[in-house]
Amino acid sequence: MSRTMPTIRNVVFDIGNVLIRWDSLAIVSAAFGLSGEEARARRHALFVESDLWRALNRGEMTEAEAQQAYVDAGLLDPAEAERMFAEVYASLHLLPDTPPLMERLADSGYRLFALTDNVAEVVRYLSKTHAWWSKFEGVTVSADVGCLKPDPRIYRHVIDTNAILPEETVFFDDVDINVKGATKMGMHAFVFTDAAQAEIDLRSLGVELK
Repeated sequence: MSRTMPTIRNVVFDIGNVLIRWDSLAIVSAAFGLSGEEARARRHALFVESDLWRALNRGEMTEAEAQQAYVDAGLLDPAEAERMFAEVYASLHLLPDTPPLMERLADSGYRLFALTDNVAEVVRYLSKTHAWWSKFEGVTVSADVGCLKPDPRIYRHVIDTNAILPEETVFFDDVDINVKGATKMGMHAFVFTDAAQAEIDLRSLGVELK
């Protein structure tokens, strides 16, 4: 018996490591001149062991408040905090093969959305810096919703706010647990490695591209 292809109408993209590089280890290395185990340990302290970066992504504080919170927690001195946040922006390099895929999807009649665990100020910066941002009909940001992937509420926000059906939607994220969170909500979802593989994944669901 032949498999019936789903009807796909919507494609949802993560931002970090799908459209824009995100590498917290590189940020720490560049900001503090560290390498090897020293850089990994500092990254763990700042981005993993401490909840401050996640709190910033949940929208519980502004970027300026987060800088001060790192200082108050004794994790950074004021100059280090300023350097780290400056390096966050300096590190936001475009992954150049993904915007052309978005363009082809839009030209082929598919609706495009974004779902990102991200800082409000970073999202504002990206939206003003990159022309492809305007291709998104809707953008769900963790800092606006108050929770992070794979919390079901953030996927529900994408679905309900944009009035889309999960079974008609494909989601791309670079983190496996976030992909699994989307599939639990009824979406088709794939781990993003590069735009070429994403096109293969889309075509496997019957998506036709110009």
